[in-house]
Amino acid sequence: MSDAVLGDLLAAYEWYDHVEGPKFVETHRDAHRTSGHWLFLPGVFSSFHRVLGSDELWIVHHGRLLVHVLDPGGTHRVLRLGLDVASGERPVVAVPAGRWQAAEIPGGVPFAFGTNVCAPAFSWDGFVPEDRDALLGEFPQHADLVLRLTRG
Repeated sequence: MSDAVLGDLLAAYEWYDHVEGPKFVETHRDAHRTSGHWLFLPGVFSSFHRVLGSDELWIVHHGRLLVHVLDPGGTHRVLRLGLDVASGERPVVAVPAGRWQAAEIPGGVPFAFGTNVCAPAFSWDGFVPEDRDALLGEFPQHADLVLRLTRG
């Protein structure tokens, strides 16, 4: 079933490879919010980045995703995005504006598909890509995580 679903998803949209890593397609934009679908395939991760000025909702439709958030005080939170609520997953998670965030599919998951919503509307002017050295300096206690979820 997963292969058929994946094939249908790949054919349904004009995907592009987002600078963070996953496939992405914007589906809605107005003055108040933006939304788009993401698709994580094996070996793909969303590298650490920040979205300034916009809270971001992650919504899963198929599969599971681990969303890593580094808070200003140094706390690392893992938001488990998925449909198995009984095991602690949630179908929607929120990342506050300005937080460092990265995402990856857990082992054994063939792919994950979902939606991101930013409010106010996403702007590339408010997008801060990873800076591995700066992240290692700010969060030395999470060096393994930073090295794994950045591209250098």
